[in-house]
Amino acid sequence: MEKEKLFLDLELAPRSKKPRSRGITAIGDDGEPISWMREMLEALGEYVDCVHIMPFSVVMPWRLVEKRIKLFRDFQVNVVVTDPIFAIAYYQGKAEALLRTLRDMGVTHVQIDTRHIKLADGPDDKKLYEDEVRYTAMARELGLKIEGEVGQKWPEGDPARAGRGLLNIDAVVAEMKRLLSDGCELVYLESKVLHEIIGEYGEREEGTEQIRRVVEAVGLEHIVIEITGMLSFDARQCHRFWAVRNFGPEVNMGGGGSIAEVRYVEAIRRGVMFVGGPSRSTSRLWVKSLARGRGKAAQDWWKEDYPIDVSVLSK
Repeated sequence: MEKEKLFLDLELAPRSKKPRSRGITAIGDDGEPISWMREMLEALGEYVDCVHIMPFSVVMPWRLVEKRIKLFRDFQVNVVVTDPIFAIAYYQGKAEALLRTLRDMGVTHVQIDTRHIKLADGPDDKKLYEDEVRYTAMARELGLKIEGEVGQKWPEGDPARAGRGLLNIDAVVAEMKRLLSDGCELVYLESKVLHEIIGEYGEREEGTEQIRRVVEAVGLEHIVIEITGMLSFDARQCHRFWAVRNFGPEVNMGGGGSIAEVRYVEAIRRGVMFVGGPSRSTSRLWVKSLARGRGKAAQDWWKEDYPIDVSVLSK
């Protein structure tokens, strides 16, 4: 897709171009009218790298889902079928048929999950893991790429959590490395876990330091910071800003958010968006660096001072 000039031809903080290996933005397909989605892709498709086909898509007519997949691929957007959809097929003995159908429809990525529902009287972990490895290898042979995820939406039995709002760093690092070695291209850090660790607005500095340790051990290019649409808008914005402030504009961010919010994600990546975070300082860090440098921002502009002041949250 040809890149047009931005508004008034203003210079902005640089960003990588598609196809990207870093700085990925992932969205969810919320089932909006396809004509609306086309217009949104025309406006923002340059900044959308992949879209997740959400579980509710299984109730839609197959021909319409196929039409949506083609639209995304026309705009060079990768298409990911999420783990609940795979799990449904797996429990019905239709996993192989699903993978072949997805390949034929133009899907590019899939999440393999044989342990989506944990049952006390279900198959043992060895059998489930063997099936995961088998279907992962099958998907890759069919030309599909694999995504993984670490952490659960619910805290009970989640090895990623250490309790008291802390991360089990060793368990998270080990699971991410396992998924990557088993063939995953990217690994998502569950949004609910992130929320618990860094707080509503990214104010929990102990949690931030724990995430940094995970990133250092696994590699920023392999991790996607998941920011779900189930959070409030303010919390989503603050988590996006937190990700850029700590890891730079080329951090991978994704979740089930609508394409309508990509404009905010990209503006935060460029350091020009106001975010009502836990500080008395401006969140427009690139603009701040631009002013400090008299028209020339620093290469690492996202490291501009942004002192945390939790008292702001009560106002």
